[in-house]
Amino acid sequence: MNNLSIRLKLIMLVLFLSIALVVVGLVGNYGIQKTSESLDQIGHTRLPSIIGLSIINEGQTAIRLANRDMLLYQNDYNAQAKFAEIIKNKQKIFEGIDKGWAIYEPLPQEPEEAEVWREFVPAWNLWKQGQLEVNATLEALTKNQGEEGQKALFLANLKQSEARKVQAANAKNLLNKLVELNQQYAINDNKVAQESVSLSRLLMVIAGTVSVLMALYLGFGLIRAITRPLELCIDVAQKIADGDLSSVITVDSQDETGQLLKALQDMQSVLRHVVADIEAIVGAAVNGDFSKQIDVNNHKGYAKDLSLALNKLSYTTSTSFNDVTRVADALAAGDLSQRITEDYSGVFGQIKTSINHTADSLAKMIAEIQYIVDTATQQGDFSVKIDMADKRGYNHTLSERLNQLCELTDTGLNDILQLADALSKGDLTHNMTRDYPGTFGQVKAAMTSTVGNLRVLVADIKNSTDAVHMASKEISEGNIDLSQRTEEQAASLEQTAASMEELTTTVQANTENAKEASQLGIEASKIADKGVASIKQVIRVMSDINESSREISDILSVIEGIAFQTNILALNAAVEAARAGAQGRGFAVVAEEVRSLAQSSTTAALKIKSIIGNSEKKMYDGNKLVDEAAHTMQDIADSIQQVSSIIFNITGASIEQSDGISELNLAISQMDEITQQNASLVEEIAAVSKSMEEQAENLSTSIEVFKIH
Repeated sequence: MNNLSIRLKLIMLVLFLSIALVVVGLVGNYGIQKTSESLDQIGHTRLPSIIGLSIINEGQTAIRLANRDMLLYQNDYNAQAKFAEIIKNKQKIFEGIDKGWAIYEPLPQEPEEAEVWREFVPAWNLWKQGQLEVNATLEALTKNQGEEGQKALFLANLKQSEARKVQAANAKNLLNKLVELNQQYAINDNKVAQESVSLSRLLMVIAGTVSVLMALYLGFGLIRAITRPLELCIDVAQKIADGDLSSVITVDSQDETGQLLKALQDMQSVLRHVVADIEAIVGAAVNGDFSKQIDVNNHKGYAKDLSLALNKLSYTTSTSFNDVTRVADALAAGDLSQRITEDYSGVFGQIKTSINHTADSLAKMIAEIQYIVDTATQQGDFSVKIDMADKRGYNHTLSERLNQLCELTDTGLNDILQLADALSKGDLTHNMTRDYPGTFGQVKAAMTSTVGNLRVLVADIKNSTDAVHMASKEISEGNIDLSQRTEEQAASLEQTAASMEELTTTVQANTENAKEASQLGIEASKIADKGVASIKQVIRVMSDINESSREISDILSVIEGIAFQTNILALNAAVEAARAGAQGRGFAVVAEEVRSLAQSSTTAALKIKSIIGNSEKKMYDGNKLVDEAAHTMQDIADSIQQVSSIIFNITGASIEQSDGISELNLAISQMDEITQQNASLVEEIAAVSKSMEEQAENLSTSIEVFKIH
């Protein structure tokens, strides 16, 4: 294993991990495929089937409710519009049912589901045919205008209702069975999906665990085989980088890391020899001996080149440093006569030229500077300048700067002197017009700003003095007028306060009246509600009486029939008694009496029926009038409630108005007190304004001494 290359080891690890990933991916794909099949069955078949069947089921329930709504208007003979609305509602419901049917019918079915569907379709068509009959009855009701016709239509519908109930129950049961089957199929598909997920998860966990364990085993082995030699190489390289060449390097493998360790071992050995020679020559140089040389015969390659370069550097450095040190020591001692005479090339030649030229330039420059300084310090004359004809480099720059310094100092001091003289005479119109850099520029800016600020300040003081003088005079006159108007305002506020007190009393009385009216409205509303309840009770009693009259009429019809039959029987008995001769005379008399009673009963029954018929008509008219009275009483109760609500709102508004006026009355009283205080304050301000006017006149006289134009 140690003799294998790192590349081969990495290829083996990557190959194993790729195989493990393929296995895990195949296992996961198998589970996903199974789960997808189950979910596809649920999403594309079971769920749409349940939705479609649910729409049909809800539609059937809605049709039943619509049919029940039809019965609500059985005794309402003016409900043609309601019946038409029910028809429209049922049409919309059937449209929704058709949509649910269109969703479910094309979907695939299981064998048991298909069998139930074959039973359901004829049952549904039979139920739907019954609903068409109901719709026909509704169409007839929308066109019917009479009581008898409506009763007949409802009676015919009632006779068919039992059969339709059986049809609806059969269709409903089969429909529920279809829904239950699809729900069970969905549950089974979900169970299969869960089982697939569990199996896939288990297989992926097993495959992943095995792969991870094998990868860890191989990875740790590979990491150990790579990192241990690399850590040793890094440690050795770091020590070499830090200047430590004492590491002991052991090579125990033939792979890339072993080859790297061998190269580091050779490099460390070469560096040890080079460092030893460099330390020897540097040590001698540190001690001031640049004659020390490295033996180049003990080195090769870059080590030999480095040794030759160091030997040459030592010699050149030794001779040039000696000359530079000599001239520098002389310059440091103030001796400008020393120069470098030895010939050097390159940088050392440039150093020679620069040192000699520096000595010459310094000698001439010191002489010229000495002359200018003596003239400025001893005579106060800054007009003397250095001749720039032969100046170059720093000499030219230094001379030019000295000349500029002298000129700037001369002109700046003259401008400052002139400005100070003008200020001493009170003249604020004089300014420094030249531009100066640095400190003189700051002095100019400060002086110019000072003069400008003084000019603006004096002008502002003059303007302010005049304005204050005029304003103080106007304020004094205005305060006198304000004092008079404040007294008049105080009198007006006293009158306003008195008027507000009267208005407060009136609003409070209005609030009490509104509260009483609100209470009366509430009591009237309660009485109206009781009246509505009483009239509704009367309507129920009259309906019961009307129903009893109908029952009596039916009983009289029965009595009339019995009397008619009795009359016929009595007539037959009389005929039989006549046939019997003398033996049947007594029976004939009885039969005649029975016949007479039967005719009397018939006559009485007819009269009672006529009276009851008239009573029924009057009861119908009375019931109609009482119904109208109930609606009227209900309208009165609603109106009383609205009036009571309005009075209640008026009461609340009156209370808020009373509170607001009370607060306003208090605010006016406070305003009256403040106005009285303002009147006193205005008188004091008038006196102060008079004093301020006199002080403004004094200030105006004092500021006239300055000249700003």
